[in-house]
Amino acid sequence: MTAPELSVWTPIMLQQLLDVLALEDLGGDEFAGTIMHPKGFRVYGGQVLAQALSAAQYTVDPLRTVHSQHAYFLREGKTDRPIHYRVERARDGGSFSSRRVVASQDDRPILVSSLSFQLPDESFDFQEPLPAVCGPEGLPSERALALASGNLNENFMITTGEDLDVRMVSPIDWEVPAQREGKLQSWIRTAGALADDPSLHRSILTYCSDTMLLDAGLIQHGRTYRDRDLQVASLDHAIWFHADFRADQWLLHSAELERNSGGRTLVRGRFYTRAGIHVATVMQQGLMRKR
Repeated sequence: MTAPELSVWTPIMLQQLLDVLALEDLGGDEFAGTIMHPKGFRVYGGQVLAQALSAAQYTVDPLRTVHSQHAYFLREGKTDRPIHYRVERARDGGSFSSRRVVASQDDRPILVSSLSFQLPDESFDFQEPLPAVCGPEGLPSERALALASGNLNENFMITTGEDLDVRMVSPIDWEVPAQREGKLQSWIRTAGALADDPSLHRSILTYCSDTMLLDAGLIQHGRTYRDRDLQVASLDHAIWFHADFRADQWLLHSAELERNSGGRTLVRGRFYTRAGIHVATVMQQGLMRKR
């Protein structure tokens, strides 16, 4: 597969992300994906989630769009080798299609994911309103803050790269975090325009959906993922899609802590458009314990 060609100039890092999400077709419903941050200490979980969705989408009728993805992270991904994706066509029914994807390296699974796709249906509609927060205008980006503080990790730029524009409603000093309510809200969009391919926009949102979740659980205790005495990792991840959207336009991601217990944290995230449409919901459970 090849990344979509855009009619406007695309930032280099954004084009790199598009290339990473455009998997190599190996035949027989098997695909290979490259690494977004090859110098990072591990593979970013959102990349594996998004590539698994991309692999599944290649095997489904385009009229059927993903409405849910459930995944378990099994092993830490290595950054010095590609990831292999194998898709199982579990079922194609009258209006739903189910897929199972196994992501592996060295013949060892690092993630398993189940996905469900559905034909359009407009039967009922209800949602909670958009949270009352300020807009993204005037807010500093996470990249600008990292550059200003001299703490930019150029090997692992998830929210601080040039591919995404991430602006927290209430920014955090990640080096000296203050304890606060486990609720983090941020505006996010790609740094450039994307092609008019709804499946691409869903893959981009899936890539973004792994951000700020564990952070919401940690900040409740005035801690961050940078604490050396903590063991922090994603365990499982679920995402539900509710409506169409564009990932190159502002989306509000509101991450709220549900529970910390048993060395784990559980956080819910909701994505809204500027117009207030609730387009996706995320739940993630992560490991959060003292070493």
